[in-house]
Amino acid sequence: MTRFVQNQPKRAAFLSGTIFLFLYWLLGFDGITFSDDVYYLLAGKSFWEGTMEVNAYHFSSRWGAYVPSGFIGFILGFDPHKISLISLLSYVGSLYLLIKILPMGSNPWVLALWASTQVYFLHFLTKVYPDSLLVFWTVLVPFSAYFRKENPFLASLGVILGLFLGFITKETIVFLAPLPILLFIWDRKNQNSNTPFYFGILGWGLLFGAAYLSYFWIKFGDPFFRVSSINAGHYISEFTYADKGPWAMFRRLSYLPILTWVERSYWLWIVLALPGVWKTWKTKHSPGIEFALTAFCLILGFWFMSSTLEIYNPIYLNPRHLIILVPILAFLIPLGWGIWEENPKVKQLLIALIALGVGISLVQKDFKMVVFQASFLGIFWIKNSKFQTAFLFLILIVPALASIFYQEKIKAYTDFIETLSKELNSTENQSIIIVNDFVKFSEEVLFPEDEKAKIQLFPLEKLDSLKGIHPKEIRVLIYEYYLHAYPQEQEEVDGLEAWLKQHYSLEKEAKENKVWIRTFTQSSE
Repeated sequence: MTRFVQNQPKRAAFLSGTIFLFLYWLLGFDGITFSDDVYYLLAGKSFWEGTMEVNAYHFSSRWGAYVPSGFIGFILGFDPHKISLISLLSYVGSLYLLIKILPMGSNPWVLALWASTQVYFLHFLTKVYPDSLLVFWTVLVPFSAYFRKENPFLASLGVILGLFLGFITKETIVFLAPLPILLFIWDRKNQNSNTPFYFGILGWGLLFGAAYLSYFWIKFGDPFFRVSSINAGHYISEFTYADKGPWAMFRRLSYLPILTWVERSYWLWIVLALPGVWKTWKTKHSPGIEFALTAFCLILGFWFMSSTLEIYNPIYLNPRHLIILVPILAFLIPLGWGIWEENPKVKQLLIALIALGVGISLVQKDFKMVVFQASFLGIFWIKNSKFQTAFLFLILIVPALASIFYQEKIKAYTDFIETLSKELNSTENQSIIIVNDFVKFSEEVLFPEDEKAKIQLFPLEKLDSLKGIHPKEIRVLIYEYYLHAYPQEQEEVDGLEAWLKQHYSLEKEAKENKVWIRTFTQSSE
């Protein structure tokens, strides 16, 4: 084993990273998110049953988000955990591409660690979301561009496939649309014409673009129907800025992205990728150039891109969307790893930026993030490369594993499913069960093809319609995960409690972990 690790470090690092990702996928599943993943799970199921219809809802034409995952469900059965295997395949495939083109002299173990341990990146490993699939397509674009001189035909096809398949998975891939232009400028500046590659980009781009627009023209009579549906799908909400005045826009376009990157644990990836960018710019070596320009496009896109073409509204920086940054930054980190030992100015800059992150976390009173970020300062004083890698392993793996226990603590998903299933299957009591809105929303995923569940589960938001019926007996199951994920439901819970107190008497009550189940009977007049 020791000889294998020493003689074939890339294979050893890839194998270790794959095993870690698999074990996390196997053991870290904490249920569905009761949100958009419900749509993608059901859409994938419908597609392979032949009943899925593309319509004005912009999620419906994200084929890449539900067709591959639906195929997994079609083969292995409709189980959210099994279906999320598609996310594991995306992550492992991305890691393979990264390690395959990592230059000699760069540490593959450093790459594998940074590419496999970001907490949000791992959280969506066990989920069915387009963002986790988009990880692979995002990596494929600079990976393919690296071979533009060696094999321009396949390289241009790979770039366009990454952009096209990425776009039909999720529109975020448009952040990389400027990349071929930037590469063209770079090549011209450095007297590397690579003309066949760029003609290939134009040819393949026109071919795939024409096919895509033609589909919507034929089906809906409008080649730009998809653009209209995207605009319609982004509306004024708590996550928009254009409607909230100049100050909200200023905050979003100035310092909020930095606060988000710190708060959501992306800051260290960005900071420690900077030496790799600096070295790449100085040496002008591939594949660093391709990945540095990709990182630039992504960060610029996340910072300034609008969510709609109708008005300028900077996108909300959802930490789930940001996971596509992880593999790109992870590739750049080993390229510049250890530069600070030779260049004191680089070391000072990195320490200052990490200290900034620590300071922001202190202000936010996020002491876990303070400890996490501050611990990385130790890397700058460890000279032995083996000890340095071991220390890096410790401070990256421990938080990643701790996140499994954290999610179990705040969610208690298994207890919730067991309790709700028991109530639905009860032969003694067939009364309706009032549940959180997000539970009712997810019923077809939680209890597929269980018609009784659809009848018995009653959402909080429709309490007013229940008041007119005034049933003699009701059950109430409150899943207290709402306090973490959907705090806006507190108002509905308060309204329910007031109505129950006025019209019903408590007969039975049980509470375990995050699940609170009660039975009420109508009070005597």
